[in-house]
Amino acid sequence: MAAQQGVAYDSTAPQGDDTTDTAKNGTHAKTLSGVTVTAQGTTGYVADNDGAATKTDTPIIETPQSISVVTRQQMDDQQPQSLNEALRYSPGVVPETQGTSSNFWSGSSLQLRGFTAAVYQDGLQDDATSNDLLDPYFYQSVEVLSGPASVLYGQGSPGGIVNITSKMPTATPLHEVTFGIGNYDRYQAGFDFSGPLDQSGQLLYRLTGVGATQDTQTSWIKRKRLAIAPAVTWRPNENTSLTLLTNYTYNPAIGDYSSVPASGTVLWNPKGKISSSFSPGDPNFNRTEQRISMVGYQFQHRFNDIWEFQQNLRYTDNRNQDNMIWPLGLEPDDETLDRYAWVRDERSRSFLIDNRLKAQFDLGPLQNTVLMGVQYSHVIEDWAWGANMNLPPINVFNPVYGVPIQGPDPSELSTEKNWAKQTGIYLQDQINLGRWRFLLGVRQDWVDEKQTGNSASLNLPNEPDDKLTWRTGVVYLFDNGLAPYASYSTSFQPQFGDITANGTAAVPTTGQQYEVGLKYQPVNSNSLLTLAAYNLTEQNVPETDPLNPGFIVQVGEIRSRGVELSDRTSLTDNLNLIASYTFTDSSYVRSDLTGVGVNGVTAAVQGKYQYGVPRQSASLWADYTLHSSLLHGLGFSAGVRYVGSTYGDNVNSFKVPAFTLLDAAVRYDVGAMDPALHGLKLQLNIANLLDKYYVSGCTSDTQCNFGVRRTIYASATYDW
Repeated sequence: MAAQQGVAYDSTAPQGDDTTDTAKNGTHAKTLSGVTVTAQGTTGYVADNDGAATKTDTPIIETPQSISVVTRQQMDDQQPQSLNEALRYSPGVVPETQGTSSNFWSGSSLQLRGFTAAVYQDGLQDDATSNDLLDPYFYQSVEVLSGPASVLYGQGSPGGIVNITSKMPTATPLHEVTFGIGNYDRYQAGFDFSGPLDQSGQLLYRLTGVGATQDTQTSWIKRKRLAIAPAVTWRPNENTSLTLLTNYTYNPAIGDYSSVPASGTVLWNPKGKISSSFSPGDPNFNRTEQRISMVGYQFQHRFNDIWEFQQNLRYTDNRNQDNMIWPLGLEPDDETLDRYAWVRDERSRSFLIDNRLKAQFDLGPLQNTVLMGVQYSHVIEDWAWGANMNLPPINVFNPVYGVPIQGPDPSELSTEKNWAKQTGIYLQDQINLGRWRFLLGVRQDWVDEKQTGNSASLNLPNEPDDKLTWRTGVVYLFDNGLAPYASYSTSFQPQFGDITANGTAAVPTTGQQYEVGLKYQPVNSNSLLTLAAYNLTEQNVPETDPLNPGFIVQVGEIRSRGVELSDRTSLTDNLNLIASYTFTDSSYVRSDLTGVGVNGVTAAVQGKYQYGVPRQSASLWADYTLHSSLLHGLGFSAGVRYVGSTYGDNVNSFKVPAFTLLDAAVRYDVGAMDPALHGLKLQLNIANLLDKYYVSGCTSDTQCNFGVRRTIYASATYDW
């Protein structure tokens, strides 16, 4: 594949060997002034710099936080078809907790350090069903920031964030077309064109598009997608860059978002095992459709050797229509499943802007990179939803589809309108003192939220919230490439829409994390090893009020402790390796909630482990390409993923078994055999090679999700 270079302006971006020099002498890297064309800080599978953790494109080894970056080359080798699949080999991440349903709503299926991760695109977060449903063909990389990130991003999960970086226009011409086929009648095509629009190179463009259609392992469930992303960069001089980014994605069929009972999947059922193709829905009723329109820009201007201004802006219009059928529970005969119909019609519009002023200066021996920012977001949501609880049941072992299904009465749908505004101001200082790297950050947020609806329970008063969050960290850089670090960070997350039985709105959750670690980047090598240990807590966890169903109580606290080990190595042009191991101990340390287990016994939630959180997980991926043999141009990849057992409900009354999956790939650069075919590459990817039947996780005895069975994808890509 042709090199995919991105246009970036950052006076701190090291050129050549400046990263090593900086670590040795503690000075600012000497860089070319103005706009530079870089490879976005990655070589092979290893990213040297990261822009999301500090918003200043700091070397990962100098950042006191666990960071993992999925590069474009890794995605090209693994061919993920969703955000979740792209994160299968990332430490601390359980990417497909909802199995085959994960592609329907990617963000809610991503688990990071025991919590649901927030998904961002180019540093800005839309609602939960927009940016995480974009096609991975549009990604340049995916950054995983573990731990609270509220200082730079505002409200969010204490587990961390996942940031997608978009493909940007390139100064080097790029032309690519790709075609693919796979099992489940999958067909896909895409194109990616980029380069200068004028002879001076002031105007650059990129045009990326993709279309795909496929059936799935679930009966009669389909996925379809059409998407295009035009982008233009204007560089009037060496100090200024403006990139316009747009995207239109139409998903006529997203897939399924449903579940199956624990009995017959992870629990014994006298009637047998439920097929992994079973759906509790019906083709006469089920429908999932989405349209996403995005337009925004990234602007950068350098005033002088000290000051630089950056601004990111995006407007998103996201529309969803869903008709779903969900299970209620098995009847005493162990095969008849009661179910209900649920419909949703949603439209959300968001305006997001992040303004940053960066300054680099010295105060005696202290070299400072100061970031001052103002961030604003305005989100409006319109919902219409409802349910019909009186549906004909279905036999889980012998389902009959095509039966009449009656949805809820349109005149009885609940309607609501939500407004949410957030303004945050933040200040961050990165200080270099010899081999020491210090990080200090503080942020103040103001959140204003309002909800109205056609019933009293949907009308909440205007509830302003404000919160101060902060973080601090330190790194020491040794000559041999070792970099021990320690950090402390906090988070907050408003609970919009939740209300207590006495009519008061829920207060935001709060989180705190202590983290220590060791990073190792051997001098003159292309590898990065990270060992991290953390203690993470979240307070005010909302739970269903046991005395007043439909309302919540906030008495909960969850504590997650863990260890993460990761290694990314591009040893030579031939060999790339990714290895990770994660241990997570996540439990409810404070809760008044009780639950009924599968044995019918009521038990306290306090002291129990979080459901769906594996205590152990591990992965290994190796990619090898032959460059100097009779088989020149041939490449092989193999991977193994292990996810440990999890509890299936909040009182730990049953377990979901552990599973191990194998992946493999083979590719051939046809141009190595015949120069006339230069640029043509053939590739075959197989996930879950042994076609293992497994359940990815459960949240109760009626809500479990099948894991994805074997998927095969063959592709042909031509670059010129």
